[in-house]
Amino acid sequence: MIALVRADDRLLHGLVAVSWTSDVAPETILIANDAAAKDTFLSNTMKMAKPAGVKMGIKSIEGAVKALNNPINDGKKIFLVVESVIDAESIFNQLNNKFNRLNIGTAGVKKQPGQEYRPTLPQVHVSRADYEAAERPDAQGVKAYIVEREYAYTGDNFTTILADR
Repeated sequence: MIALVRADDRLLHGLVAVSWTSDVAPETILIANDAAAKDTFLSNTMKMAKPAGVKMGIKSIEGAVKALNNPINDGKKIFLVVESVIDAESIFNQLNNKFNRLNIGTAGVKKQPGQEYRPTLPQVHVSRADYEAAERPDAQGVKAYIVEREYAYTGDNFTTILADR
């Protein structure tokens, strides 16, 4: 079972490793990212940041979907971390058992050339494609949200916050 999906440009870093992992209390952290799955240095760096007592896997998007759709993982509490909202939507569309919460963390740090980004909060800048990628699963019952201050969840829906700006 996917307890939480977090879209974060930086993937696994201190805040995710400590605060979010403490809050979610997963058995496994699954990083779904094509580049990280191929990059030994990046993978090893994230493995060093992994909290004790939690398993971690780093897989391509395709590999993560296969792992998440494997019935052997149905009873496991998994914290899925992806780089972008677009990756989260791609995974959502391929899952047998859909997730219902998408936390949008530091987004827009790695801006794509030619994309226009809109700040929603100081640490979150989204493109039109990001917004639409959050909106489609939201329409299917996924609560896509951002946290204004990482320790003070506001409960505001991501699409509502964007509509207000």
